[in-house]
Amino acid sequence: MSRTVKVGIIGTGGMGARHASNLTYLVAGAEVTAIMDVDLARAEEIAARCGGAQIYSDAEELIAAPEVEGVVIAAPNRFHAGLTVACIAAGKPVLCEKPLATGGEEASGVVDAEVRGGRRLVQVGLMRQFDPAHVAVKRVSDSGAQGKALVFRSVHINPSNGGAPSLGDVITGSLIHDIHSARWMMEDEIVRVHTSFIPFSSDPPDSARYVMIQLEFASGALGGLECNADAGYGYEIQVSITGETGVVHSSPLQSPVVRHSNASGQWVEEDWLQRFREAYFIEGQAWVQSILDGAATGPSAWDGYVSILVADACILSGEQRQPVSVELPERPELYG
Repeated sequence: MSRTVKVGIIGTGGMGARHASNLTYLVAGAEVTAIMDVDLARAEEIAARCGGAQIYSDAEELIAAPEVEGVVIAAPNRFHAGLTVACIAAGKPVLCEKPLATGGEEASGVVDAEVRGGRRLVQVGLMRQFDPAHVAVKRVSDSGAQGKALVFRSVHINPSNGGAPSLGDVITGSLIHDIHSARWMMEDEIVRVHTSFIPFSSDPPDSARYVMIQLEFASGALGGLECNADAGYGYEIQVSITGETGVVHSSPLQSPVVRHSNASGQWVEEDWLQRFREAYFIEGQAWVQSILDGAATGPSAWDGYVSILVADACILSGEQRQPVSVELPERPELYG
């Protein structure tokens, strides 16, 4: 009989519910056995969808529970680092949604805890590494068919959320995915950033409707990240790599082109949950398989840490309105 990984999920909002559904109905080798949320009614609803998982009101009790072998953390961002460290202390593999922590110091503490433990237990939910469109672009670039990679670019379009997010919110909440994509797809470290942004209005002046970030990589390659935080019409992602002899880029939309009644158009996804539906499934399957294999894969705690350091530099650059260098510590051998 094949082995099943018993999973506990902390947080049952949009991301927690998506993981619960995928792990219950789509991912092979997984069983959701525990659910935790401070909203008891929501926890009961998600537990029922998972076939009657045990409900917890305390996250650390769920982590320590004997019926839990792996943990998904989809709680609010401020809890990510502490709960991840608790999973490491318990010796349990963890899939932590991004960001890994609220700042570089917190993220460093997660890395230090994992290094002290001597083995990788953390996978960070930077799921674009599992998105077929991103993987296809990287595969072509890695083939060398277009020569050395010179420029990375991503365009990130968000629908309006009804608010006026700050520069920090846009960078750590959205562009941190693009930061990780840049590092992963270019296989290079970002050493310098320059952020410019357009606020929603002069009040508040630190709000960010549109953000553009210029990147410099250690190899001398360049990059550009754009994020429209209030597009109003839907959700789009496009990524491209320019090489010495050509360019490879993804399509911003996944839907077919329809021509009818003297018009041509495509359906635009409403949000990231729709756009990355397949990526979340592949991510969950890879995480469960890594537990079965006893070897962590995917974006590591180190990747989560570095993405936060770069994000912090991007925020500082925007606030100071000048380029900022990114200072990275030496990478531990565990992440070699």
